[in-house]
Amino acid sequence: MTSLSPNLSDRDRVLEATDLVALVGEHVALKPKGREHVGLCPFHDDKSPSMSVVTHKGNAFYKCFACGAAGNAIDFAMEFHKMDFPEALRHLASRAGIELRGLRDEGPKDPATSRESLRKAMAAANRFYRKCLADERLGATARAHIAKRELGAEAVELFELGASPEGWDHLVKHVERLVSHANAGGETLHRESFEALGLIRPGQRGPIDGFRGRLMFPIHDELGNCIAFGARALQEGDEPKYLNSPDSPLFSKGRTLYALHHARRAIIETKHALIVEGYVDALALHAAGIKNVVATLGTALTKDHARTLQRMAERITLVFDPDTAGERAADRAVETFLAVPIDVRIAKLPDGLDADELLAREGGRAEFDQAIEAGEDALAWMVRRFRADLRGASGMSGQQQRLQGLLQKLGELGFRSVDPLRKQFVLNALSEMVKVPVATLMASMPAPRVTNATEAPVTVQAPATEAPSAPRHRARHTAERNFLAAVLGMSERADVRVVVGDAGSMPLAEAFAEDHFDHPDHRQLWTLLAARIESGKSFHVQDIGADAGVPTIKLLAFELYETGSRRMESADALQSLQAAASDLDRILRQSAETPLSSRKALDDTTLVAVMDRLRREGHRPGAIARAVRSDARNATAGTIPADSHRMETPS
Repeated sequence: MTSLSPNLSDRDRVLEATDLVALVGEHVALKPKGREHVGLCPFHDDKSPSMSVVTHKGNAFYKCFACGAAGNAIDFAMEFHKMDFPEALRHLASRAGIELRGLRDEGPKDPATSRESLRKAMAAANRFYRKCLADERLGATARAHIAKRELGAEAVELFELGASPEGWDHLVKHVERLVSHANAGGETLHRESFEALGLIRPGQRGPIDGFRGRLMFPIHDELGNCIAFGARALQEGDEPKYLNSPDSPLFSKGRTLYALHHARRAIIETKHALIVEGYVDALALHAAGIKNVVATLGTALTKDHARTLQRMAERITLVFDPDTAGERAADRAVETFLAVPIDVRIAKLPDGLDADELLAREGGRAEFDQAIEAGEDALAWMVRRFRADLRGASGMSGQQQRLQGLLQKLGELGFRSVDPLRKQFVLNALSEMVKVPVATLMASMPAPRVTNATEAPVTVQAPATEAPSAPRHRARHTAERNFLAAVLGMSERADVRVVVGDAGSMPLAEAFAEDHFDHPDHRQLWTLLAARIESGKSFHVQDIGADAGVPTIKLLAFELYETGSRRMESADALQSLQAAASDLDRILRQSAETPLSSRKALDDTTLVAVMDRLRREGHRPGAIARAVRSDARNATAGTIPADSHRMETPS
């Protein structure tokens, strides 16, 4: 186990032990840029690196300047892997070799369908199918198929292949025994979890197995957890030939790529991903030492697939079956990747062979490598395929219709946003083919359109930090940001004092009240900062991000932390903080606010009301000083009635 300070919380121990660059780098290709690392943000459709991973300023954090995603290692695990907090904490603790001490779960409304219960059920089913494959009787047919396809024992073990027995209720009976044994031992396992995953389903005479008489290919997430199955029929006439698990909270067919958990590292290192159509092709290539290979799950490639690979690779080669269906699949894949800024090529294997067939013959590995190197550019493929289609058109009218159809498709796929050089290549080739000027082709191409509300692009609101138009308000807005940035930039000092106006030196948390900040985001951020400072312990921007909850406040904190820490590196930290505090005080004075140093006495009734409100808030000494100054200022302006019983206080 990793040795860490015993005084830290579970959360802090996990964060301290986690290398954020390594964690993010397992899923995103990161490149050093100065003292930071940058890469494509996995939380939005990022076309140029907009996410930074910062590690040189204390506890590490990531931040996307485009969509607003920001946080620490736990935040990343929660957002990327769709985990809740306990799941993310357990995952990172296990990864770092840390034993958690105080984590407690709040039970879900339906424990059987919680992600943890579903994962347990899927793992149990995976173990069952693997045992069945090894069983002399139950796994005989599946083992014969594996031998026929020449899949070695190493590949079978690495990819955890299994077998679902023929018959109606082998898994059902196994689950009944598992649930009974788990309950007797104080553990939790639910039959309903297996039903939710399609592993067990209703039959005419009771529950039956969801998969029967099939070779089982476990499908894993990027962490290597089994989340679904691809099941290949073993008996002639058993349709469909391949059957996938239904979509579930763990699994989405349109977002998952087979073998990505094994291929991810090789893809990032080589910056190149190979996509094949079938499970067996992927297994054969991995067994041959070609590790940067993933497979589709019997469906067309989707934009989610493209985005997943784009954040890892700079080049993608599509290796589809050399038949009509394979060519159509390649056409759809090219369309999917068209607007993605990545080099996409189509590889054609020799002699009409599948990848596993080619590798099985003598010299097949060299032939495969040669075919990959000779891959055709995706746009060149598209132009060539259109040329063949155009030749099959009857007369000028038919050619016009096919050209209009292509332009319509290109426009809807976002061709206008393609790299200018690649776009010009296609337009020139089309212009030469159909004898139509490039300008006319572009004018005839429709702009992308959203067909329904659910397809509208998702926009994450960045922090509302634009200053108002009036010069005085702009100055106040800037002063607020500068002060907050200075506080964040030296957050390791909780005992700092500043001089504000004529009041002399005072604790930082008492220098300003919440409503001294005009912008609501600044006000909320200062509330969080003041509460942390009052605790008397040093803190980090990660803590503020965790406290904030609201994405806009979290991103604002990280943004101002960057600004403040840069300024602190080139100037005396205390002097910079004092200057920012004095500047904000000056702006408030110029804005006709009562100076912070004003000690106008409150009337007895108002003072009693203030103290009563603060007493209900608990022990917050700094809040008392801030509230008194705030109420004094408001009383001067005539805004606090003597019988007021409400006050904006730190949460």
